[in-house]
Amino acid sequence: MWHPIDSMDTVSLAELDQVALQNRIDNKYVLNAKQLELILPIIQNHYKVLEIDNNKIFTYENNYFDTNDLQFYYDHHNGYSNRLKVRGRKYKESGTSFFEIKRKENIDRTAKTRECTTDLLSEIDAAKKECIQSYSRKKIADLKVILHNTFNRITFVNNEQTERITLDFNIQFSDENQQKSFSNFFVLEIKQSKSNSRSIIIDALKKNNIREQSFSKYIFGVIALKETVRKNNFLPLLKKINNL
Repeated sequence: MWHPIDSMDTVSLAELDQVALQNRIDNKYVLNAKQLELILPIIQNHYKVLEIDNNKIFTYENNYFDTNDLQFYYDHHNGYSNRLKVRGRKYKESGTSFFEIKRKENIDRTAKTRECTTDLLSEIDAAKKECIQSYSRKKIADLKVILHNTFNRITFVNNEQTERITLDFNIQFSDENQQKSFSNFFVLEIKQSKSNSRSIIIDALKKNNIREQSFSKYIFGVIALKETVRKNNFLPLLKKINNL
């Protein structure tokens, strides 16, 4: 179903990096294939697609870290405004890898710290542990890989270079016991400059009654792989995905 991107104008990584969007608004949407088809013409006509070394579809690998009692997961579940997400990320096509800490600092702001690593991170050493602890008011116990995640991504930028879109699909999760794959839904994220008051893609989503939906791959992966976790506060998300 990705033949539409073959005819689109392309943008290089260097050009994409010029769309810094430091002061931005992020919106996420979870779509099924039929809903995606409704908005694809808008994307084709008003956006360019990222192309690197003749690739337009990229593969991401994540190792997500947490404590044995899933402190980061439950901080999110319980709605704490100050919370962390810790991962190793590898971009398969380029071979580059990073250690990343995402910090939810309040309702509207998420900050990210990253450093380059030689490969996909699988252990947290003392220096990284100290860095993570510096961002937390709580004592953090030893961290380990809770789950592995892979997915594909296509990135678009609008012609005015005030907005990026990422489309994630073929989302897979695994741990030491099992693997689960989800090919029945797509995660669309819109990164929009706060100065850009109008978005043609957001207008199209509203027109088709597609509503914004918070979505975290780590949270969804924990729920998918670990049946005994508490998930009451995530039931609306699970219901929506099940109804897709």
